[in-house]
Amino acid sequence: MKNSKTKKIAVTVAAVIGAAAVLVLAFFAGYVVRDAVSGDAADWVLSIIEKYYYQDIDSSEADNIAADAIVDKYLDIYSEYYTAEEYRALQASNGGSSSGVGISYSNIPGTGVTVIGTTGNSQSFRAGLRSGDVILYAEKEGERTYFNSSSDFSAFISELDAGEDATYFTASGETFTFAKEEYSVSYVLLATNDGAWTFIFDDENNMSMVESEGDEIDYLPDGCAYIYLSQFYGKAVEQFEMAAAKMNELGCTSLILDLRNDGGGYVSVMQGISGCFEASAGQLAMKARSGNGSVVEYMAGTADEESILSADTEVYVLANGNTASASEALIGVLISYGIAGYEDIYVSEYSEEYLSAFGVTAESVKSGRTYGKGIMQSTHKNPITGDALKLTTHQIYWPDGHTIHDVGLSANDGCHTVDAPAPLSGDGEELRLAVQAIFG
Repeated sequence: MKNSKTKKIAVTVAAVIGAAAVLVLAFFAGYVVRDAVSGDAADWVLSIIEKYYYQDIDSSEADNIAADAIVDKYLDIYSEYYTAEEYRALQASNGGSSSGVGISYSNIPGTGVTVIGTTGNSQSFRAGLRSGDVILYAEKEGERTYFNSSSDFSAFISELDAGEDATYFTASGETFTFAKEEYSVSYVLLATNDGAWTFIFDDENNMSMVESEGDEIDYLPDGCAYIYLSQFYGKAVEQFEMAAAKMNELGCTSLILDLRNDGGGYVSVMQGISGCFEASAGQLAMKARSGNGSVVEYMAGTADEESILSADTEVYVLANGNTASASEALIGVLISYGIAGYEDIYVSEYSEEYLSAFGVTAESVKSGRTYGKGIMQSTHKNPITGDALKLTTHQIYWPDGHTIHDVGLSANDGCHTVDAPAPLSGDGEELRLAVQAIFG
């Protein structure tokens, strides 16, 4: 693990394979409904759409169109058709197991690939690779491969065998050696100004909270805890509860909850994490309204006493254009119950250097706002063929009745914006700026 106090975490989750998770509600992954039976995928998809889609569509010209083409032509961008094999992989990913090297990345032309995040408990994370590191090339069995594009890096990783080591060389001169392996995901990282903690798993998948050397954030004020939550899957509730209990043990009186790049996950995980805050525990967490106007209410859980964060805890939230869905619903819980106000939300606004380096526009990356996904999907599985359809079924409303769909949260709501410089140095400059904005 890298012994640098300024190395900070922006963990995002890569493709995952492992234990299944079914029959649960979700924003992106959905819940499983064993419903209409048909051996013809297209007929089955049309029957599910007619019964459950949250809007009426005219599918009169859908004859002789493949199942995936029907979804692409008629449904919103969040609905998706899965083959049986794809659906098995999706179930595994949402269950908290992963396979690969645990790196999310992007290419800046002429500079190799920039690490956007490393997945908690992945081999790249354990080796010390962090957000902002720039990988120039890798060596395997004495052969060097340079990364001039994202596809170069993707191809290199895909060609690695399970358990095969490679050494990665970064622009800072550091090297990292690790293998492509299966692992269980840590979705939570807790840090203070003199310590940090993450989660590891043994061979029986038993979870332990351990110190994460080098990930302390030395510029946090005394009494402030930082929690990064990467997604709402797997054992994220248990991990968040253990982090909250550690906060209480340390006597922390403020929390920076980092939801940057957290695209959401299961409703049940959002409910469980909402139960860690005294003001929202056991209260309404959200409402879901279907196309026919029926409403379903979802209640927050109630954590054990040692994991309940006092109503006196000052809570601040970091977000960006990839903060979506369950993350936005959790923010809605915090705002609805006065746990945090709009003025306590700090949203990344990308610098011109950042936009130019990655070749994107402010609009395309939703600079200065959150994603704005206030709808929910359910996943229906065909018991004959094993294929599945993720279908948008409900619009989501916060406990106070607000919906952020297609809008997100921004300075228009009273949120603060934080400069997000290009992540080239790996020194956590964006997080440092956020902390300065919060505490002065």
